[in-house]
Amino acid sequence: MAQIIVEPDAVGVVSKLAEIIEKNANDAIKANDIFKIGLSGGSLVKFLSDGLPAITTDWSKWRFFFCDERVVPFDHDDSTFGVYKTNLIDKIPITEDQFITIDSDFSAVEAANDYIKKMAVYFPPDSLPRFDLLLLGMGPDGHTCSLFPGHRLLEETSRAY
Repeated sequence: MAQIIVEPDAVGVVSKLAEIIEKNANDAIKANDIFKIGLSGGSLVKFLSDGLPAITTDWSKWRFFFCDERVVPFDHDDSTFGVYKTNLIDKIPITEDQFITIDSDFSAVEAANDYIKKMAVYFPPDSLPRFDLLLLGMGPDGHTCSLFPGHRLLEETSRAY
């Protein structure tokens, strides 16, 4: 059931987000022995780096996927994984190996195809991926996952990524 939650400030958002994540993670781990979370970048990174250290979970069962990674080296300012690596990994007991990352040495198409193969390890091959939790931010212009309003890519129908 859809639910809209409004918090008075960023502290409230972080607290409520951590509560929701903790419940979803622990339920998924109990049911499937793994928690698959899809993430965007932007302001979400700060919310997670502030909130996740407070939760109780089996961190070894977590796998992190990216919804809007750019094909740049991980030390580049535009790398979503790079921002998570810098701001989150040292705050909770996880390793870089738990992040399903792109290969930035590939072209965009090669990186996308390679990522599909990496995802196939965690998702059934005969259906679209179903994350246990998908957290997406929204930019001031209404974009999410690097999908911008009015952009021609929103009309793409021939590719699954």
